[in-house]
Amino acid sequence: MPVITSLLFLWKNIFFILVGLIGIGSLIALHEFGHFLFCKLFKIRTPSFSIGFGPRIFTKQIGDTEFALSAIPLGGYVEIAGAAEVGQGEQKEAYRVDEGSFATKPYWQKFLVMMGGILFNLLFAYFAMILVSMVGLPQSPLAYPQNATPTISAIAENSAAQKAKLQIGDTILAINNTPIAGNVAQLVELLAPLAHQEVNLTIERNNRTIEIPVLLDEKQMLGTSTGALGVGFTFKATPGLPFIAAIKQGITMANARLFEIFQVIKHMFTKRDTRNMAGPLMIISLTMQGASQGITVLLILLAIISINLAALNLLPLPILDGGQLLFYTIEAIIGKPLPHRIREYIHIATWILMLALFLYLSAQDLLRIFGPYLTKLYQWIGW
Repeated sequence: MPVITSLLFLWKNIFFILVGLIGIGSLIALHEFGHFLFCKLFKIRTPSFSIGFGPRIFTKQIGDTEFALSAIPLGGYVEIAGAAEVGQGEQKEAYRVDEGSFATKPYWQKFLVMMGGILFNLLFAYFAMILVSMVGLPQSPLAYPQNATPTISAIAENSAAQKAKLQIGDTILAINNTPIAGNVAQLVELLAPLAHQEVNLTIERNNRTIEIPVLLDEKQMLGTSTGALGVGFTFKATPGLPFIAAIKQGITMANARLFEIFQVIKHMFTKRDTRNMAGPLMIISLTMQGASQGITVLLILLAIISINLAALNLLPLPILDGGQLLFYTIEAIIGKPLPHRIREYIHIATWILMLALFLYLSAQDLLRIFGPYLTKLYQWIGW
């Protein structure tokens, strides 16, 4: 039965689910630690540092900070004295204006405190990408295009490749006589502006070099039309690189993911399209899968999530670091704090909008994750 099969799958993978939750919780803790560290650097009090929600499983008072860990590590905050923010603990010292409060510090210190979490998430992402480049990339699409080969591994139905009679195992050597030297990123770049145009592919098949004309399809990528073959490429594990080369590759990989998430966010706001966005359930599911595929895959996935967390917090929404920074920038310009009541109303309205988006993305995640199981269940009961 599909239901029993699904339950058995969850039970067998409980370890990887836990590893995934711990991984995501660690990224959140790292983000909050960035805020915390800059607070300590500038002698700003932090009454509480909390990770997770639900029942508390650990609390400890260290100095003027109460550290707490809750059962579900999918959230967190650092309560900062003199920085009122809706949803940040009990806010015991939110309106303090003494020497140890955030409110009395100069703007540049406020800026660094707010950017601390984003900075730490980015540092982790770059570190993780450099580390996996040193030990070797896994055979996973998460490391695309650095570990992709121009050898075709799959061909979509009714695609340009199928119509041109390309075959699985063909290796693309050149496009319109331009060699790609095994560089899949260059191959995709050359195809991008040629939608609905005929190109001449030089391929290797069974140790023979042949040329095949292909009329390209059109594919939409975040609202941009690109030329497409309709194929999947083979991924291979790559050996580790020397230190300097690993740094260069790791930075390139992290930069590419950072650019991609900004493109996704831009597309979401301009086109009101969330199909390219993953909600919390999908993130947990992907992290669980990454944990089951080995430490290098998990590291790459956590780096990508960390980059997403950093990029998300740059948005000028009041409940995010970028929104808080916007408030403090406005206050620095006008020379006085914004009324607390107005800030609270803006926070509450933003929380409601974010909760609605959270629920919508979660429903979208459920359809993505359990859709195939639901289809099997409908077939089983005869619907």
